[in-house]
Amino acid sequence: MSSSTAANQVRASHILIKHQGSRRKASWKDPEGRVISTTTRDAAVSQLKLLRDDIVSNKAKFDEVASRYSDCSSAKRGGDL
Repeated sequence: MSSSTAANQVRASHILIKHQGSRRKASWKDPEGRVISTTTRDAAVSQLKLLRDDIVSNKAKFDEVASRYSDCSSAKRGGDL
């Protein structure tokens, strides 16, 4: 890959926590949506903030947190989209 090609690429990763307001209330780790259907938006945001704190303080690695907690199928790739 040339340096100009590399300069035009972006890599993105994320951690998705679904909640009762999510469009699709099922995920790879909660196929029936039991946990998602009872999780409030505020609870999901609080969990994400705690996970972010652990990542920023180096208590946890992003890819490991994503693999364990993300409701997105990208969890299998450490959150890599």
